[in-house]
Amino acid sequence: MERISAPGPPDDRDVLDWYEETLDDMLVALGDTDPTSRCWGFGPEPNVGFWERRMVIETGIHRWDAYQAFGEEDRLTDLVARSGLDEFSDMWLTQLGELPTLEMRATDVGDTWLFGEDQPSSSVHGTASDLYLRLMARPSPVSLPEDWGAAVDGLAAPPKR
Repeated sequence: MERISAPGPPDDRDVLDWYEETLDDMLVALGDTDPTSRCWGFGPEPNVGFWERRMVIETGIHRWDAYQAFGEEDRLTDLVARSGLDEFSDMWLTQLGELPTLEMRATDVGDTWLFGEDQPSSSVHGTASDLYLRLMARPSPVSLPEDWGAAVDGLAAPPKR
């Protein structure tokens, strides 16, 4: 599949107006398209459903970043945190190198994620928001095992395949 360049705001447009217009266009396109339709993507399943989830996660994380920039407390919504945790194995885990299996338990939503192939050598607990924020090297009260902490803190941006 061919990758189409991301559009940028025209020089003569207000950035917020352009953003809202392109957001509306994206939501219509995603809503009108079968999620299994193939398209360019850098995840394991390059389809429209991948982009639906990716946009939920990206928007949620960057919303959180914006709140932090203004010194405001915020948490990721359950949808954003769960989507990010669900995606982590396919999107990020392979970039971390050899690590022992880690169990993550979300105390607020009752879900558990295993990252690795073997029995977990350690387990961490926290809200789904705090767990995913820590995996994305954002401030979080969640403490990862030392090897995991070093690996996620050194993560690069997603691959551009």
